[in-house]
Amino acid sequence: MNLLARKLLKVPLLMSEVIKPKPPAGCAFLIYHSVAGNLNFELDLPVALFRRQLEFLARHNCVISYDEALRVLRAKRQAGADAVVLTFDDGFVNFYTHVLPILREFNLPATLFVTTGFVETGIPYPLLHHASGAEVKPVTWDMLGEMASSGLVTIGAHTHTHVYLDNEPEDKVIEELAIPQELFRQRLGLEVHHFAYPKALWNAAVEKLVAKYYASAVIGGGYKATPDGFNPYRIPRVPIRCSDGWFFFLAKKRGWLAGEEALYVKVRQKANGKLQKASVKTLMGK
Repeated sequence: MNLLARKLLKVPLLMSEVIKPKPPAGCAFLIYHSVAGNLNFELDLPVALFRRQLEFLARHNCVISYDEALRVLRAKRQAGADAVVLTFDDGFVNFYTHVLPILREFNLPATLFVTTGFVETGIPYPLLHHASGAEVKPVTWDMLGEMASSGLVTIGAHTHTHVYLDNEPEDKVIEELAIPQELFRQRLGLEVHHFAYPKALWNAAVEKLVAKYYASAVIGGGYKATPDGFNPYRIPRVPIRCSDGWFFFLAKKRGWLAGEEALYVKVRQKANGKLQKASVKTLMGK
């Protein structure tokens, strides 16, 4: 599906929601992945667009830290109608080269969920839908150390090999949860308390194990987190995509377009097996 088609798909989904009397209340945990603008990849945003988004959020004083949002939601309080949390998945090197300078420019906090296996080996990420042929490298331990010391970036875990946990045996799930914590302690002397499920895939058994290792976990969903029925191990997030541009970014920030994510979930169910095999084979050298 090309960029124009993706934008056109959003229109009827948005129209079905804007007729509601007011946008949904709650805190929008935004998900970003790559910020480079040179990849043929829906989750790669142009740097100029990303900067414009963060400038807007900074100007309107929207952004709060992940931990502050967690405290507010656990206390069953509203974080504010415009509250936003910035989260990033995977740990691409362009987080360090492009995202971190913009966070510093506007003094905005963010949380980066890192897949430690790629950091440990330095192997580029196997993006199957990336058609340009460019390698997407991970951050390094030194970069992560600098980020953690910046006072702006909270580091979280995103498993070790980006395996999809919902279909894995218990011993494999435990391994994927424990190895990142041990590596962060060994390499950086850092304790990590928050977790992101790869592809937002989990089940009750996985959630129970995650709760033994982490203080919270984030999923997808496309909607805001609210105090009502808040579960710290199922914190919903709103994916920001290249096709959102400016207009649909503003809509998502307000809590609209949750229906788009429901459609993407159906598409991902068909592709997940191939993506998981590519990640694991790359790290295993097969």
